[in-house]
Amino acid sequence: MKSLSASASARPLPGRPRAFDEEQFLDGAITLFRSQGFSGVSISDITAATGLTTGSIYKAYKDKEGVFAKALERYVLLREEHLKMRLAKAANGKEKIAELLRDYVELSQGRDGRLGCMVVAGVTHIDQLGIVAGDLEKQLATRRRALEALIEQGKQDGSIAGTTHATAAAEVILALLQGMRVVGKASTLTRDGGDFVAQALKLLG
Repeated sequence: MKSLSASASARPLPGRPRAFDEEQFLDGAITLFRSQGFSGVSISDITAATGLTTGSIYKAYKDKEGVFAKALERYVLLREEHLKMRLAKAANGKEKIAELLRDYVELSQGRDGRLGCMVVAGVTHIDQLGIVAGDLEKQLATRRRALEALIEQGKQDGSIAGTTHATAAAEVILALLQGMRVVGKASTLTRDGGDFVAQALKLLG
């Protein structure tokens, strides 16, 4: 994930050490969860990677689920800010989806690709997440609705065939995007990003 500044999404909690930098701490936790998944990360791993003491972590977040929930919130916020800027330059609905696909191609290659996606890492271990599982389900539903809205926009502006079933197409593209991150973590996603995107866009007519 590209490093972007963001307005702090979390409010300070009482009893927190004076030197506590929540964004820096959460960025460290995000890297751990992306690379090792939820079950592969322990509180001791988090303390080793971030320098925050075990007591401070439990006081601020209660448990590992709490850390994951706030890290996921920040991860999603940063991704949304990045995508908002990237898609703003696209001229129509189809081009916005093309730009989204290009972004995921880039994100699924090299270091970022091997590091993986925090949403995918959470879904892989969703049965261990407790109430945080609901946050992931809502996030996926939000992404699906956003894709559907882009497809409807494309149908209105003429860049996407009017006969395209927006809901079904959004579901397919969402599955493709998340699958790209899985493949990118394991191996090379594609050696021709342009052709990959062109083939994916055929789903839209």
